[in-house]
Amino acid sequence: MKLSELNAQFVGSGGEGITHNGQPVPYRHGIAVMMECPCRECDQLLCVPFSNPLDGGPPEEGWSKGWHREGDTIDTLTLQPSVQRMNPPELGGCRWHGFITNGEAVTC
Repeated sequence: MKLSELNAQFVGSGGEGITHNGQPVPYRHGIAVMMECPCRECDQLLCVPFSNPLDGGPPEEGWSKGWHREGDTIDTLTLQPSVQRMNPPELGGCRWHGFITNGEAVTC
């Protein structure tokens, strides 16, 4: 399924009015991708952080890991390794596992 069909978009952080310990947090672009879950059975959003954000900066602080990103548009996005969602159904999530390759989510 194409990421555009899942309403995928790049996520930023920080920016005007955002502070941490009283200090302004500069805007970051493309630190992750957020989309509707590819399982199409749950109503949760899936957010996948990048180890190499679009803005060329380091991974977002506080996230335990990020996926290696290739491509700089939703239509060309490829992530490594595979993405495995671990939200249990009783918490409103699913256990989708798949690959994001050339702008498509493919279930394993």
